[in-house]
Amino acid sequence: MANALTPAQIAAYAANAGFSGDALNVATAIALAESSGNPYVVGDTNISPGGSVGLWQINLAAHPEYEAGSLLDPQANANAAYAVYQQSGGQFTPWTTFNTGAYTAYLPSTSLAVPDDGSDLPDAGSTSPSSFWVIAAVAGMVGLAWWID
Repeated sequence: MANALTPAQIAAYAANAGFSGDALNVATAIALAESSGNPYVVGDTNISPGGSVGLWQINLAAHPEYEAGSLLDPQANANAAYAVYQQSGGQFTPWTTFNTGAYTAYLPSTSLAVPDDGSDLPDAGSTSPSSFWVIAAVAGMVGLAWWID
């Protein structure tokens, strides 16, 4: 998918918004489950006025304080997701992919994208070829990840 962001890029936006620790991994997995990492996706238009917008599929009917156009920006969407998370008492229950468990399919990729302490995340908008995540796969199972500068 041409517009899809990597788990590391999504994690960087989420960290900039305020997610940290295990919540950072879960938030990143939810974004991947909700939007496949495409910040420009708009879904639920057939069941919800305005639909759900962006990486974290912020539902406009449930959150009229946001505008669809601004939620197409990955950082604005991450900020909105963090606000929704905070309004829910630090819970991910507003997201269907959390409630159904669909996000768990993306946890292996997010645990590699997010260092345990949230440090050394790449710049969210970085496309520099000199800095990137390296993920080694062994016999079809992801084994290692590290950041190269």
